[in-house]
Amino acid sequence: MFRLHFDWWLVLPIFFLSITGLLTLRGISPEFVPAQIGFMFAAILAFLGVTLVGHRLIFSFHWTIYVLCIIFLITPFFLGVRSRGAHRWIQVSETFSIQPSELVKPLLLATFVQLAVSARRLRPLQLISVGLLPIAIVFRQPDLGTALVILVGWFTVFLSKVPIKVVLFSFLLLLVLIIPIYQFLLLDYQKDRLRTFINPYSDPLGKGYHVIQSLIAVGSGGLFGRGLGHGPQSNLRFLPERHTDFIFASIGESFGFVGSSVIVLLFLVLVRRIYQVSQISSDPAASLYCLATVALLGFQICVNIGMNLGLTPVTGITLPFLSYGGSSLLSVSVMLGLINSISTSRHPALS
Repeated sequence: MFRLHFDWWLVLPIFFLSITGLLTLRGISPEFVPAQIGFMFAAILAFLGVTLVGHRLIFSFHWTIYVLCIIFLITPFFLGVRSRGAHRWIQVSETFSIQPSELVKPLLLATFVQLAVSARRLRPLQLISVGLLPIAIVFRQPDLGTALVILVGWFTVFLSKVPIKVVLFSFLLLLVLIIPIYQFLLLDYQKDRLRTFINPYSDPLGKGYHVIQSLIAVGSGGLFGRGLGHGPQSNLRFLPERHTDFIFASIGESFGFVGSSVIVLLFLVLVRRIYQVSQISSDPAASLYCLATVALLGFQICVNIGMNLGLTPVTGITLPFLSYGGSSLLSVSVMLGLINSISTSRHPALS
């Protein structure tokens, strides 16, 4: 008989972040609230389902999951819709689409971890090949933000399985390839984002508009904010993508520095708890999965908040549990469902 157990240090931050995201959405874009509530119910079911199935069973099918993820990733090239020059989404209905690159993140991470742990003599080149294939597919869609997030998760696993000299060589190789990557692999709009990050005021009404409006929104919130639904930048739609990529700026405008600080604190509690679970787990694969999740989520949170504050280049990276959208919410829910399974299987007293 299946029994559900919960690590409340995981569940409570998730709950408060999700409610804050829903309240903010109600204030700035109420038309998206019904869909987001539906996504939240689906995410809850995904979290519960993964917890019931358990991390051990999912890890045991790592090769099958890896192959299915690769097939799912290439599907948008054939069955997807082209939007803003990218093949990232599969249209399910007139109002609903899914993003495979988001949905496969927790499952790809599970395959990386299990392959690294189960192969006693895994060669670095093999681990590189397994990781770079899905990353290359996502980059080709193109989706640089999600590709970087998956890369961070994979690289964390890579660091745990290779000698330090290989790690140093990889860093040196990356430094050497930075200019060729920028020159030959990045698309024009991606290069523009990097230039805009350096000086957004070089094109204030064009490429730098997002960053400038985001900084105005955050600054106008002051200490306690203008109140939910009263922020001019978000409510008068001066702030682009106010409900997705730039929702942290909307939160800053509505709830001010204090409200933004509470959001950061909730993320810190969540990430710290995942790290604690990695330290108390006796399963090497489970422990490594937790560490890779800390790196992946930490990177995603820092980059999104950073681009809202003008500290990092603008990328299509969402803020977990706060940004509008189903694919991202389902992805993080599956990931944390696995963490909850790891935590409660190791410490039943937490239930």
